Amino acid sequence: MTARRKVVPILKNYLYYKGFLSFFTIVLLILLGTGCGAADPGPTAGGPRAENGILRLDGHRFDRDGNVRLEGEWFFYWRRLLTPLELLSPSADTLKAMQTMELPGFWNGRTVNGEELGGSGYATYRIKVKVDDPVNHLALYVPSVRTAYKVWVNGGLLAEVGSIGMDLQSSVPRYKAQVLKLDKSGMGTLDIVLQVSNFHHRLGGVLRPIELGSVEGIHDRVYQSLAFEMLIIGSLLSMGLYHIGLYALRRKERGALFFGLFCVLVGIRASLIGSVVLHYFWKDLSWVTGLRIEYICFFIGVPAILMFVRSLYPLEVRREAVRTAQGLGLFFSVAVFFFPAPWFTYFIPFYQGITVVGCVYMMMCIGQALARRREGAVFAVVGAGSYITSVVIDILYYNQWIRFGEVSSYGLLFCVFMTSFILSAKSAKAYRSVETLSRQMREMNQGLEEKIRERTAELQQINRSLEKMNEDLARMETSRRHLLSNISHDLGTPMTLIQGYVEALIDGVVTQPDQQQKYLKLIHGRITGLSRLIADLFQLSKLEARQLDFDIRPVPADDFIRYFEERYELELAGAGLRFEMISHVMKPADSDPAWIRVDLDRIDQVLTNIIYNAVKHTPAGGLIQLLFIVDEYSLVVQVQDNGTGIDPEDLPYIFDRFYKKDKSRNTARGGSGLGLAIAKEIIDYHGGRIWAQSMVGQGACLAFMLPLVNPAE
Repeated sequence: MTARRKVVPILKNYLYYKGFLSFFTIVLLILLGTGCGAADPGPTAGGPRAENGILRLDGHRFDRDGNVRLEGEWFFYWRRLLTPLELLSPSADTLKAMQTMELPGFWNGRTVNGEELGGSGYATYRIKVKVDDPVNHLALYVPSVRTAYKVWVNGGLLAEVGSIGMDLQSSVPRYKAQVLKLDKSGMGTLDIVLQVSNFHHRLGGVLRPIELGSVEGIHDRVYQSLAFEMLIIGSLLSMGLYHIGLYALRRKERGALFFGLFCVLVGIRASLIGSVVLHYFWKDLSWVTGLRIEYICFFIGVPAILMFVRSLYPLEVRREAVRTAQGLGLFFSVAVFFFPAPWFTYFIPFYQGITVVGCVYMMMCIGQALARRREGAVFAVVGAGSYITSVVIDILYYNQWIRFGEVSSYGLLFCVFMTSFILSAKSAKAYRSVETLSRQMREMNQGLEEKIRERTAELQQINRSLEKMNEDLARMETSRRHLLSNISHDLGTPMTLIQGYVEALIDGVVTQPDQQQKYLKLIHGRITGLSRLIADLFQLSKLEARQLDFDIRPVPADDFIRYFEERYELELAGAGLRFEMISHVMKPADSDPAWIRVDLDRIDQVLTNIIYNAVKHTPAGGLIQLLFIVDEYSLVVQVQDNGTGIDPEDLPYIFDRFYKKDKSRNTARGGSGLGLAIAKEIIDYHGGRIWAQSMVGQGACLAFMLPLVNPAE
């Protein structure tokens, strides 16, 4: 059963993650295929392209066919900052300098008049667009250009970003995409002139295409791009902060810290590329500061993701590789602060090569983890592979080897989801372990509680047994002391008398035979009384110590009453006394018969002691009544006489042994003084109660009660 419980959740998690894997793979392909966000794919097959500085849009309707990218051959004037007026009447030098260049694209590596261009410099671009659409209001989308530019349309200056200059000191860089509204006013040709200068970056020119379309179409394109970029940035930052928060709550989860740091770094970098979203929130951010932040995020992001992979698979990723990546990232990050623009931008190609090496090494490590069936290795391979592929695409794009790029943010988002599944699987496993441990702890606690209850019950039983033993020992000790006290007290006087009688016989004080016979009878009577006293003492001591055996049996109350109905009548008649037996049943007629649990012989002894005690104190011709009363709960037996009665001050003590007051019935007329004490112990043993009532001169009533029982119990 245990193995089955473990297999089912893993299978469910696998299917769950596999479904999400398929879903996000499709989403990534759609995002990349549609070119959403900052990624700008090349022109579609058959789309309009400029040739020799002229773009013809014959039959194109912007409301139907959408926006147009001004791609193709633009006129290009290297190291010329020409205005539209100067281009209307170009000089011979201007005509000689005129060439064509493919846009979008950097001018780096192009050859002009036998000179291979670098990143620093300035130039003028020009294109003429033949518009066939009768609409009068159009818009022009100009993306970020490195690193300053001016735009004229039909001779009118529409925008200036940064400061155009011919050297590093005179130019001011700035990144800003703009939407420029155009009033075509019936003109069929748009003459677009673009001045660009760059002295602060290793790459110069126009990386992304300029677009022309209706005002609504251009705004939709801008809003769509911003929406996707904000989605990417927000997802990365929220995911990063979430995992950093997890680390803050549980410091052992260092993988969550590295992954959260990586997401935050890439999220910040994503806000500084493409549409440069961060500039919408931080308008005073300088171009150089923003570029430094972008590079530092790139430099630190590589060791961060490598540390995260090592936290997942420490046996596959070597510590030396992580240390090397940390050292290189720190070195390049510090160098960015010490080198001015554009020099620190030249670090990027070197670090891109380091990144490619790091990505290859990371994929090898994850591949080893997959081969060794490490937890989450499948998702790590897919996520890391997608992100590394997107990074390679961006590297190729920024180096102008391909025309499709800036997709690393989308690849990272997919990788983040895959990595989140890995962390979620670890968390789920930890939660399952916690639940298992909690269940085991609950079961253990329940078992312990049950054992504690059992042990407590055993200890309570032992304690009760010890208490009972202590009570028995105390009772036996008390009985022993009473016995010794009674023997020493109540045997002393008879023994003294016997001694006196014997000495009188020995000394010859009594010489007459009849007198000697009388003395011998007295001695015999005293010895007989002593024997009876000693027997009663031992019986009472055994009763008090609960050492006397009782034959307790259930007996119907009616049988109990019939048993004593005629038992004492003849004996009392012989003593010259009248005897009456009366019974009253106070239970409902339809109720069950009454039962008691008694030892008949012991109860007979109780009644005998009580009745003969009454006989000794009732004058001849007196009346003794035996009364039985049965109610719903008990059977009460009363012995009533019309003798001399008992003084009120003696009533509380008549059941005590050897109560020596002269008026007491306990010792009168030769009794041992123990009969009522013995009767009390027997009744107590039966769970009943005994008591006495009397008025002097009006007789006495001694009664005891026995509880009714269920014979089935």
